Amino acid sequence: MKFLVVAVALLAVAHADVSHLSGYNYAPVSIPQPAPLPVAAPAPIKVAPAPVNTYIPPAPAPAPVQIEVPAPAPAPVAIPAPAPIKVAPAPVNTYIPPAPVQVEIPAPAPAPVAIPAPAPIKVAPAPVNTYIPPAPVSIPAPAPLPVKVAPAPAPVPVLAPQPVLEEIEPVSADGYRYKTVRRVIRRRY
Repeated sequence: MKFLVVAVALLAVAHADVSHLSGYNYAPVSIPQPAPLPVAAPAPIKVAPAPVNTYIPPAPAPAPVQIEVPAPAPAPVAIPAPAPIKVAPAPVNTYIPPAPVQVEIPAPAPAPVAIPAPAPIKVAPAPVNTYIPPAPVSIPAPAPLPVKVAPAPAPVPVLAPQPVLEEIEPVSADGYRYKTVRRVIRRRY
């Protein structure tokens, strides 16, 4: 989408009409006319007469030739009489209410209902705003841990210090010293 907006903006800039801006008062383009060539006198031209709008009726059509051919006698065909058509009366827009539906539901026999006596309601005393300190908590003392004595450590061999290997950067021919990341390598044997 951004590409489309940028492309349309560039197209608008390329085809912008800037002739109305000040500072662009250019002289109109003048094309030099070539010198006229000598022309010989033209030959006289014959002009045809102008056409006239007139109606020319079409040629009369030749009279049709009539040939009399005797028609064959039709064969007698027995056509049965059509059945009488019963015409239904035209429909009438009237409201016909639905037929009443009568459904008889027998009354149910009354079932014996035993209602238990209500349970007695216990009323709690109203709350009182008093401070109750927390119950004391007794924490038993931890059992003493057995003390273990570690064995003496094994003797560690003493290593001679190793020289640090570094690569020394040479000074470049142009006189500058280029700073690089130095890596220190320590070797253990």
